Amino acid sequence: MHKFLRRTIFFFRLFIWFSFRNLRRHPGRGLTVLLGIALGAAVFTSVRLSVHASLDSFGKSMELIAGRADKVLVRPGGLVPEEIISRLLNHPDVESASPFLTTYVRPLKKDADPFLLIGFDPILDRPIRSWQIAELNQLDPLVWLNLLKQPYSLILGDSLARQYGWQRGDIVPLEHTRQTAKFEILGILNPQGLALAEGGHVAITDIATFQEFTELYGQVDRIDLRLKPNVAADGVAEIRRMLPESIIITSPSASKESGQAMILAYQLNLSILSFASLFVGMFLVYSLVALNAASRRHELAILRSSGAGSLLLFNMFLAEGALLGIAGWLVAIPLSGFLVKYLLQGVSQTISTLFVRVQVDTLSLNAWEVILSFGATVFIALLAALQPAREAMNVQPKEALEISQLGMRLHKSPKQLAGFGLLCVICVWPLSQLPAYSGMPLPGYVAILLLFVGFSLLSPFMLEQSGSAFAPMLRRVAGVPAYLAGLYVRDGGTRTAVSVGALITAVALFTSLVIMIHSFRRTVEVWVDQTIRGDLFLTTKMGDINQFRYPIPQEIMGGLQEFKEDVDIVPNRRFFLTYQEYPYEFEVLDLKVFFKYGDFFWLKGDADKIRPRLTRGEGVVISEVFSNRSGLSIGDIFEARIEDSVVRLPILGVVRDYRTYGGLVFYSMYHFKERYHDHQWGGLRIFFRNREQDLDKAVSELHGEILTRWSEKVSLISGNRLRQGILRIFDETFAITTVLLVIALVIAALGIATTLTVLVLERSRQLNTLFAVGASFAQIRSMIFWEAAFMVFAGELAGMICGFILSYLLVFVINRQSFGWTFLYGVDWTALALSLPLIILTALAAALPAIKLVFRRPPAALLRER
Repeated sequence: MHKFLRRTIFFFRLFIWFSFRNLRRHPGRGLTVLLGIALGAAVFTSVRLSVHASLDSFGKSMELIAGRADKVLVRPGGLVPEEIISRLLNHPDVESASPFLTTYVRPLKKDADPFLLIGFDPILDRPIRSWQIAELNQLDPLVWLNLLKQPYSLILGDSLARQYGWQRGDIVPLEHTRQTAKFEILGILNPQGLALAEGGHVAITDIATFQEFTELYGQVDRIDLRLKPNVAADGVAEIRRMLPESIIITSPSASKESGQAMILAYQLNLSILSFASLFVGMFLVYSLVALNAASRRHELAILRSSGAGSLLLFNMFLAEGALLGIAGWLVAIPLSGFLVKYLLQGVSQTISTLFVRVQVDTLSLNAWEVILSFGATVFIALLAALQPAREAMNVQPKEALEISQLGMRLHKSPKQLAGFGLLCVICVWPLSQLPAYSGMPLPGYVAILLLFVGFSLLSPFMLEQSGSAFAPMLRRVAGVPAYLAGLYVRDGGTRTAVSVGALITAVALFTSLVIMIHSFRRTVEVWVDQTIRGDLFLTTKMGDINQFRYPIPQEIMGGLQEFKEDVDIVPNRRFFLTYQEYPYEFEVLDLKVFFKYGDFFWLKGDADKIRPRLTRGEGVVISEVFSNRSGLSIGDIFEARIEDSVVRLPILGVVRDYRTYGGLVFYSMYHFKERYHDHQWGGLRIFFRNREQDLDKAVSELHGEILTRWSEKVSLISGNRLRQGILRIFDETFAITTVLLVIALVIAALGIATTLTVLVLERSRQLNTLFAVGASFAQIRSMIFWEAAFMVFAGELAGMICGFILSYLLVFVINRQSFGWTFLYGVDWTALALSLPLIILTALAAALPAIKLVFRRPPAALLRER
């Protein structure tokens, strides 16, 4: 033990004397690498923390709302009759049965945010959910009983009360789909238990008040059951037999698990993208450690001749990589704190828009995420330092007597590396076709990693070939400096391949994401234009946030009939269901009128043959997302329970649809009423029959007329505004992706600067010898610039090829396995044509520090050394 301690102390003393002091003598190099690795680590950490905060907020809310319930009774697509509660309470295996309702309401003020209103029986619910009123005194310990006695009263969450400055005794008007009413605040909840759901933006009221306010008399969203201890599966089956056939018993965690699965898929996609920035930073660490090893090769030989073992040198340079990783991670912590403030809002808003509603009020520092960030950063740095450390341990003691050094020698030839790289690229396709693992496209991500590694290994051979091919031509066009640069790139392709690999990775990411975003947006534009057709859309007030569960009142449906001479109305009704734990929508609409003005975005099936069959009610069409998640396709039978009906219909076709609540199934409204049961309209779209008139004016006039009559009960939006809003949400969704991409490109530019610095320092004696035999400063600088140009153009070309392959994987593998949808593949040549030259100029500008470094020391002094 004592011997091990002495060796450890000696190692650290030698490391400080040899490596750490060298880093201190060249602060510019170290700071450049630290900035690159810190940016990568900060992006990776902040993205993970932001998504984890949203995931944690959603999971916590679902757990708090579920409480201690063992089972949940629901009626798919509908509401549960309240009358069965008495039967449940009399069952010997049931300890408690609590009716539960939720809806979103908002204060009657401009730009107010909606919050969750919860309705239950405060007495029946006590065994299932915990909550407590703050600041109760001894004279008023049972103030919560006033919820039962006093209509239109509620108790607020602490965060909600602070947001609006509400206090106990205040009267607040709240608006809902059905009506606007005034509520009295009886108290504020302690920030614990149910009061923490939705980030504290909740309020609770008695079930009678809730039902009167929402006009859901005798019905509830669900009934939560708490069973007596040791109730077996047979006991649950017995409870099921006493219930109506339309009621099912499910787990209280079902909604939580389906929502978390969608968030986790989004988290994995962002994590992989952010990890790319860290991966690009790996090349910076490699460049600096290789620079230190190459520039100090003579000193390493002296250490070997003095008795230092090869393993000691290996560990010393590996420790240098670890030091850079640890220091970069420490610098990343404050950067992460800055980035996460920006990312948290964008990430939570994207999750709320695309998947499930989340309300993030606090950002908790998750220990696992911190450990993962630290481990990933240090591992990447160690991996980057591995090859330079292996080269350093191969330095022979006899090199201490050599006069000139040519830098590090690499044992692998460009052809050998190209063979390995080609093998990696060949394996990409079969690997990407493997099925997802637990809903995660892990084989696809491994394929992407192999793609990056493959092109990085191919880069030395590409540089060698480009140098050989273009050097003679450049001699005629740009003179001797360009010719010499081409020859050096040819002979030193393996050395310069490090920064080219970084640039390939960054350019590939840029190219693939430009293609993917363009493809996605173009596809969404076609979908919006065909499927989201309508001059005016009408729903109940706050219908979207409440999942259109409250149908349009009969008086409005009747009143709209007087406009029938001028317009066609396409009513619809959505039922929110689950298929094998995946959420989806079953939508019925008037397909005959819909096909008169719009169409589905067809993916599979003969549209001309399917449309007549759809309008005759012979089957359904399903969305691509539903097809991928359920495994159902054309010819299969779709089956679902919707309220009191069991729907069983053949699948006629598959369509593209990018509404994000799982998948969709479409069926004829008329035939649903005829074959199954009647229902009310949940929303409608209005088309003007006269398409030649000024539609904007006609829409505005009808919009005003409807609002004049029913402004308190409906929400209206013109078709143009709705379609523009969808595209705006799309652009906002990819804003985070753009930020991550820019950071990756910045890190790649730092890699170019660092690698060129390595090359200049390694060849300082050669360059000064050229100057001594007649070359001018301008010619030598021009030669270095042409070397940078070779590297940048090779990286740009290979990166674009890699990017096109990567874009195919993203569009047809990653997105399909993660989210269930694909797009029409298309390339935004204009964006690439404008952006890629800017990347070239940025990378070439990164060569300027190396060019200035050429003659930092007088040539005579360098030539006198050794």
